[in-house]
Amino acid sequence: MRKVDMATYLDRPERYSLLPGDAPGAPSCPYGNQYRWVGYDRKREEFVRFTKSVFKRVMASVAPSPSERKGE
Repeated sequence: MRKVDMATYLDRPERYSLLPGDAPGAPSCPYGNQYRWVGYDRKREEFVRFTKSVFKRVMASVAPSPSERKGE
């Protein structure tokens, strides 16, 4: 699985998305477990591995922050 670092991600963030680990064709982790979330390159139509910094940025754009959840 190709790795996507912050510089690559910032060059074209709209190219990448985050999919659930049970999406059709999603790879298993090296230990045979299922990922909870997996990166996807829309242009190449392949799953990718985000670096930790990219994963955190993408998750922040998808999930509400703790301060936003307090209002629930």
